[in-house]
Amino acid sequence: MKSTIGVALGLIAVAASIAAQAPRPAPRWPDGRVRLGAPSGGSGYWASPGARTLTELNAKGEVAPFMPWSRSVFLYRQQTKFKDDPVNRCLPPGGPRQFQQPQGVQFVEQREVGRILVLLGGGNRNWRIIHTDGRPIGESAEAVPSYYGSSVGRWDGDTLVVDSVGYNERFWMGSNGVPHTEALHLTERFRRPDFDTLSYQVTIDDPRSYTRPWTAGWTLRWVEGDVPEYFCEGDKP
Repeated sequence: MKSTIGVALGLIAVAASIAAQAPRPAPRWPDGRVRLGAPSGGSGYWASPGARTLTELNAKGEVAPFMPWSRSVFLYRQQTKFKDDPVNRCLPPGGPRQFQQPQGVQFVEQREVGRILVLLGGGNRNWRIIHTDGRPIGESAEAVPSYYGSSVGRWDGDTLVVDSVGYNERFWMGSNGVPHTEALHLTERFRRPDFDTLSYQVTIDDPRSYTRPWTAGWTLRWVEGDVPEYFCEGDKP
């Protein structure tokens, strides 16, 4: 009898341990759509990116499919130890780099007006707008190219797919000095498979810089609380 009770208690302990380790389900809106931000009444942001540089997924021998000029620029930035990095001069971390900053990012979903705000903890209170009201990407393009481009998003199941154009050339897409031109077109995919994980994947299409489109990606982790504010104190341009 004691042996049977012991086995039962052991099984209960194992079940409790498994339940404790199981990921929490992603929060959802009343209509069932996954939330990229905090649940109702909560707060939080995304940080701890799984990658700190921008590199093609499954790359074999090279960071990206460079053209000769873009490879030369990339190597120069490496050899000069990134001394010309615009972030060191307090310029915004545009493109994919915004999701690799140590201070993290916060999503504010304004469904009533058809947009999502991306607030940057490490960008001097910079923010980005993703339009989700169904407008074509061409209608969102700004007259003056910017650090964050012009973005339109649509939902494909639980994945937010965002197309962005209208970038300037004044930022580095990654801390490793990957270059781009104003022809840059990014296709980003955001997916929240569980409460504490955000999967980020970006396809980079810049026919002036690369021989073909290429894809990078990493995950971020959920942090409870308000996104921290960081203000650059570097040498401003």
